[in-house]
Amino acid sequence: MNTSHIKAIIFDLEGTLLDREKSREKFIEEQYERFHDYFVRVQFSDFRKKFIELDDDEDHDKPDLYKEILKQFNVDRLSWKDLFRDFEMHFYRYVFPFHDTHYTLKKLHKAGYRIGVIANGKSKIKQYRVYALGIEDYINHLSTSENVGFRKPHPRIYEDIMEKLEVTPQEVLYVGDDALNDVAPAHALEMISVWYRHEHHDAELAPLESEMDYEITSLEQLLEILEVPKEVDTNEII
Repeated sequence: MNTSHIKAIIFDLEGTLLDREKSREKFIEEQYERFHDYFVRVQFSDFRKKFIELDDDEDHDKPDLYKEILKQFNVDRLSWKDLFRDFEMHFYRYVFPFHDTHYTLKKLHKAGYRIGVIANGKSKIKQYRVYALGIEDYINHLSTSENVGFRKPHPRIYEDIMEKLEVTPQEVLYVGDDALNDVAPAHALEMISVWYRHEHHDAELAPLESEMDYEITSLEQLLEILEVPKEVDTNEII
């Protein structure tokens, strides 16, 4: 497929630029320890299982997640606001990029591509994550569901970022790890769609072949798709 007409790369954030599994596991473990006195009758394995179950549900933002956890485990000496405040204070410490996130974004930025990021959730939290990853210098625009008023996979959030980047769908290569929220809507809007497949992905949740233009297992493979040289200058620091 010819990609010479591509002007912008739009990325999903969590699970695509940010190693969501690693980040979340570390945060859950340490938040449980910080509030262990309140969850003394709750096994860590149960706390972890419920957290992940709710966090994977796109209908739950963090306040709702914590309200449900307290209800599920009958914890009445603690407010969901305390847990959420702890999340806001500490989550930036648990933000891990994939091994090639910085390298790939730096190469794409240097090659002249406009780079956008789309994320469901609170703008402040997503912006902090971009800064915690250290990729803010490469990102031209971040669109969040809070700012736009629509969550992925609604077309409006994709349209918003294309407007901000001043590109048409045909000029965009979209990269994400979720079949429903990333690959399918990108294809429907006539972008070039790239599925970022991880080892833990369930085969049943893979995108339809007809909706997926490319499949990658590392971000660095985007450089091959776009024919961006991967050679590093001797004076270039990665």
